[in-house]
Amino acid sequence: MGASALINLHTHTRYSDGDHLPDDVVRSAYSAGLRAVGISDHFMTSKVPSPLTKEEFPRYLRHLRSLGAMYEGKMRVLAGVEIDANRQRGRLDELPFEMLDQLDFVLFEYAEDPSQNGISLRELGAIRRKISAPCGLCHWDMDRIFQDAAPEALAETLHALDLFVEVSTSDYYTREGLHFYELGERFFHAFRGQVKVSIGTDSHRRLSEVGNIGRGVEFVERLGLLDQLVI
Repeated sequence: MGASALINLHTHTRYSDGDHLPDDVVRSAYSAGLRAVGISDHFMTSKVPSPLTKEEFPRYLRHLRSLGAMYEGKMRVLAGVEIDANRQRGRLDELPFEMLDQLDFVLFEYAEDPSQNGISLRELGAIRRKISAPCGLCHWDMDRIFQDAAPEALAETLHALDLFVEVSTSDYYTREGLHFYELGERFFHAFRGQVKVSIGTDSHRRLSEVGNIGRGVEFVERLGLLDQLVI
C-alpha cells in the first residue's frame, strides 16, 4: 500500500453492462502498466438491463479468480461488484452477504444522493457492517450533496463507517468542466489520516479507458493520499 497509485478498481464487463470480457479488461490493464485492476459489475439492480445476479455470481467469481491466478506476480486482479443505493432499483433488502464476503471490495453508488433517491449514510452503515470486504463510494458528487457540510465532519462519518471514496476519472462524472473529485477537493484534504481512497474509470465500452487513470493518480499524489489507497 502506498507504493503506487496505478490502480483501477471500477470496470465493467459482459457480466453486466460492459462490452468486453473480463479477460480483455484485465489484459488492457496489464498493458497499461497497472499494478491492480478490479472488476465491479452491477449487481442485483434494475438500473441496467442485464445485471449480475445471485445465480451468476459463482461463475463470475470463478472467472475472476482464474484471471487472478494467471496474472499472479504480475498484477493483482480483484473481484468486486457495484451496488445501487437506490432502494427502488437496488434490492438492498435481498443482498446475499455470504456472497459479498467472498469479494475483494464492494462499491456503492448514489449513497445520500437526493437526485438518485439514494439511501442515507446511516442506512448504508447498517449494510456495510454486514460485509467484511472493503466497501467504498464511487463517482460521488460530494461538492453537490454536501455543499453546506464541513469536510471534517464528513471525514469523521466515513471513518466511523469504514467507507473509502473513489477518485473517478470518468468524463461522465463531471460538472462545470471539472471532475467530481476536483470539485470536492476540500473533502479529500479532510480525508488525510481518516478515509481511504481508490481510483476508478467506470469503464464500459472502450478498452482504452481501463488505463486512463493519469489525472486521478496525479490528484492522489498531489494531495498526499498515497498511503491511504485502499489497496
